[in-house]
Amino acid sequence: MKILGIDPGTKNLGYGIIEFNSKKEVKLIKAGVVKFKETDLQHNIRSFEELFEPILEEFHVDEVAMETIFFAFNPKSVIKLAQFRGAILAKLLFRYEKIFEYSPLEIKKSLTGTGRGTKQDVNLAVKKFLSIEEEIKPLDISDALGVAITHLNSHLKKEC
Repeated sequence: MKILGIDPGTKNLGYGIIEFNSKKEVKLIKAGVVKFKETDLQHNIRSFEELFEPILEEFHVDEVAMETIFFAFNPKSVIKLAQFRGAILAKLLFRYEKIFEYSPLEIKKSLTGTGRGTKQDVNLAVKKFLSIEEEIKPLDISDALGVAITHLNSHLKKEC
């Protein structure tokens, strides 16, 4: 099973694809960050589609998981992010029956054992889980991989 994890952002969007194979091994397939240069939301939505379509075609992802919106102090930023997430969800729902969503609290708790972990704690947990020795930067990438790992953990718990 291949899982795509997405950490949505209107400036940086992290993504990571992991695979859980029949030997019950997890391996990193691909990860990266999409940096949006424009401030125009509509342009960034089109850019997402242009950039992600080849990734979805090449890697034949089975399931997609995305981080939900966190609490923020700037209402304009939250509204913009919510619109962007909605556009991403709409795009992905044409291809996948369901998109799984996890809150930052759920992700941190799944990876670090506490919902109060930092982004760096998530980064370290992801590196350990995937046996990655080099740095994962920017943190949007480890956040996206954390979403994918959280989904895998959730999936495995349901099987038990």
